[in-house]
Amino acid sequence: MLVDWFKLIVDLETKGISLRHQSEAARVSPATVHYWKCGGEPKYSNGQMLIDLYTTQISTNVPFQSTLKSR
Repeated sequence: MLVDWFKLIVDLETKGISLRHQSEAARVSPATVHYWKCGGEPKYSNGQMLIDLYTTQISTNVPFQSTLKSR
């Protein structure tokens, strides 16, 4: 199963956690978080840091994609 990065990032934004704050939590630039929101995939360690932020601020249920993306 793949994490739904778009939903995860939008949920954080809806909760009031800016892309800048998310980028600081994941130790990347805001442009990188925006790239993930638009369909990019983070490196494992950066993605895990963003998931950690999500699970502490939103829910322990991380959103997953319902179908696999075609490449």
